[in-house]
Amino acid sequence: MKKSFILHAIWLSVAVIAFLYGRTSTQSAKGPEDSAIEVKRTSKSLVTRASKGSQAGKRPGLSLSGARGTQSRVTISQFLNERDPLVANQLFAELILSMDASNAQSIFEDLRKRRGDGSEAQMTLFLRAWGQLDGASAMKAIEGMSRDPRRQAQAGIAAITGWASADPEGAKAHLEGIENGMVKGVLAQGIVNGLASSDPDAATDFVLELDQAQRSAAENSSAEEGERQWWDRGRAYAFDRQLDTIATAQIERGMSNATAWAEQLPEGTIKASAFDRVADQFAREDPAAAAEWVKRHADQSYAERAVREVAEELGRENPEAAVRWVADLPEVTQSRAINQSMERWTREDPVSAGNFLREMEPSASRDAAVRSYANELDGSDPQMAAEWAASIANDEIRSETLNGVARSWIRRDPEEARAWLPSSGLSAEQQERIVRDADRRQQFRDRFRGRGNDE
Repeated sequence: MKKSFILHAIWLSVAVIAFLYGRTSTQSAKGPEDSAIEVKRTSKSLVTRASKGSQAGKRPGLSLSGARGTQSRVTISQFLNERDPLVANQLFAELILSMDASNAQSIFEDLRKRRGDGSEAQMTLFLRAWGQLDGASAMKAIEGMSRDPRRQAQAGIAAITGWASADPEGAKAHLEGIENGMVKGVLAQGIVNGLASSDPDAATDFVLELDQAQRSAAENSSAEEGERQWWDRGRAYAFDRQLDTIATAQIERGMSNATAWAEQLPEGTIKASAFDRVADQFAREDPAAAAEWVKRHADQSYAERAVREVAEELGRENPEAAVRWVADLPEVTQSRAINQSMERWTREDPVSAGNFLREMEPSASRDAAVRSYANELDGSDPQMAAEWAASIANDEIRSETLNGVARSWIRRDPEEARAWLPSSGLSAEQQERIVRDADRRQQFRDRFRGRGNDE
C-alpha cells in the first residue's frame, strides 16, 4: 500500500510538469514556422468539419488557391518541402483538416522522420487532430516516442485531449486501463483539457471524482507524515491546474455561465479556487459587476481570495473606492484585502487616506489598513508614520510596524530616530537591535569610503 501511495504521488507531480510543458509549448514556442493554428480553434474546426459531410472517418478537404495556384489535396511532402513559412502554415492547416484515419499514421511517421519528433507546436496540433479521429491509434503511436519523456508526455496529453473532446468515454476507458501510475497522471490532464473544450460540466465531474479517489488513496495509505504532506501539496497543485483549465473554458462561454458554475461547486478547496479564478477575470472585464458578485459571497471562506482579486483590480483605477468597498464587507474578509489598496491610496493622496483611517472604528481591518499606511509613509515622513503605527490596537502588528518605521527612520535621520526610540513603545531589546544594526551599516559605509579614498 505504501509503495502504491508513493507512485500516485509521483504521477501527480509529473502531471503538473507535463501540463506546464504542454501549455507553454502551444503558447510561447511559436516561431514563424511553428504557429500554424491555435489549438482550440483547430479543434473546433475539426469537430465542425467532421460533422458536415464527412464519410467513413474522412473529412472534406479545403481547397488551396492563391499561393499554390491550384486546387488539390495537400501531401505531407508538399508541406515538408515548402520553404515559405506562411505558405507552409497554410499547407499544414489543410493537411490536418483533410486528414483521415487511413493516412494519419503515415503523416505522423513522416513528421518524425523529417523533423525528428516534429516542431512541438505542429506535432501538438497534429496529435490533437489524430486523437479526435482515432484516439487509440494515436496513443499507440506515441508509445514509440520513448527517447524523450518530456516530449512523449506532451504528445500524450495532446492526443488524449483530442480523444476526450470527441469520445470522452473512450478516452477515460483508455486511462483506466493504464497501469503505469506516472503515465496515468500525465494523461489525466489531457482528459481534463479535452472534456473542458467540449463539456466543462463533465470535466468538472471528472476532476471531482479524480480528487475524491486520490483523497481516499491518501487516507488508506500507511505513508509517514512527511510523505503525506508532500502528497497533499502535489495533489493540490495538480488539482488547481485542472480547475484552471475548466474555469477558462467556462469563462469563454460567458461570465454568467462562469459565476453560476463557481457557485454550484461543493464547498472547500475547489470552490475557493474557482471563485478566485473567475473573480480575477470578471474584475478585469467589469470591476463594478465583479464587486457586486463577490460581495454577495464575502462572508464565506471560499470567497476570501476572490475579495482580494476584486480589491486589487478596483485599486488600479481608484484605490479609494477599493478601500471603501473592502471596508463595507464583513470584517472576516477585510484585513487581507485592504493592504494593497491602502498603499496605493496613500501614494496618491495620503491626506484623504489618513482622514479615512481616522473615521474607522477600531478593528482588525483598521489595524491592517494603518499598517499599510504607515509602511507607505515611513520613507517620506517617518514621524507621521510612527504616530500612526502607535495607534494600532494589536500588540504584535503595532510592534512589527513600529520596528519597520524605526529602521527606515534611522537610515533617513539617525539623530531624530535615536531621540525618538525611547518613547517609541518598542522594547529595550528591540531598540538596542535597531541601533546596533544601524551602527554596523554605518561602519561598513565608513570602511568602504576609506578604501575608496586610499585608492
